[in-house]
Amino acid sequence: MLPKLSFSLTAALALSVAAGRAAHAAPMESSSSNAQIEAAETGNPHSVDNPNRTISSHSPTNDEINAAETGNPQSLDYSHRPALPPDDNTNAEWQSSESANRDSI
Repeated sequence: MLPKLSFSLTAALALSVAAGRAAHAAPMESSSSNAQIEAAETGNPHSVDNPNRTISSHSPTNDEINAAETGNPQSLDYSHRPALPPDDNTNAEWQSSESANRDSI
């Protein structure tokens, strides 16, 4: 029993040494350069270099923010939007838009 155990331990040690040498071998050259990798990771928040990015010093004005939020239901100003005038064709428009939908009632 002891010779079998020592043989298996020796084989495991030899394999781990061989794997360690392979891991420390010279790295293979990749086809992608560092510049290509950085270009692909631009704007990726999960990139390692993301904290080093330059942040614009431009602060948006209220007019720019309001223009971007026009029609956004999550905007705080959405409840203050002007009411649509009532129209006699509202139900007809709604029904015609739903007529092609098989899931509509």
